[in-house]
Amino acid sequence: MLDMSRRNSGSTSPQDEGLGDVIRALNNAPPPPPPPPPPPPNQRTLLVRRFIEQKPDSFKGSSDPLVAEDWIDRIEKIFTLLDMNDEDKLNLAVYKLEGEATHWWDMTRRSRNDSLSTWVEFRLAFLNKYFPQTAQNQRMIEFMLLTQRNMTVAQYRSKFEELSHFAPHLVEIEELKAFKFQEGLKPLIKSRLSVLKITSYTEIVERAMIAERDLKEAARIRERHAGDRNGNG
Repeated sequence: MLDMSRRNSGSTSPQDEGLGDVIRALNNAPPPPPPPPPPPPNQRTLLVRRFIEQKPDSFKGSSDPLVAEDWIDRIEKIFTLLDMNDEDKLNLAVYKLEGEATHWWDMTRRSRNDSLSTWVEFRLAFLNKYFPQTAQNQRMIEFMLLTQRNMTVAQYRSKFEELSHFAPHLVEIEELKAFKFQEGLKPLIKSRLSVLKITSYTEIVERAMIAERDLKEAARIRERHAGDRNGNG
């Protein structure tokens, strides 16, 4: 009866009072501090991120030597832009290999007991596989025999510059480079430039484009006059 009367009178035990103090303390406590910021990325992580931002192409292997050479040239431009060291160049180039090219690299590395450890060694092994010397020699011969034929001067220049680095001994001297370009021009254009004795490659290209434009304009005028004469007849 005594206990019942205490409960009915609304009295609390010391345990209940302690619980209330804890709840009040929690309600009045300051909020917890925010979590610490994540640690900054290290230099290697930043380098990989900057490399990926350049959107480098992957290389899956190709039977076309120019595809392989184009890939290695473009990825080297990224390396130069980001000022990478030799180890990072090798690791990131291997990272962009896929398919057959990945299998080639794994087999090449195992056959040499993992001794391929520099970018220069990778580049040499890569070009020996996908751009062998026989293919380079073919390109050199193609350059030596190159003429304008049915190309425009702009198209001829593009092909000339594409193939010229396979025969550096023919273009390392500015005068020889200009002469080689001039000799491959169409006869009508070449005859207009030969008398000028131009020794600058840039100038010979510009003059050839002007001559081409003049010849096209003269041909249009002749056609117009021929049409007028036929109409009058």
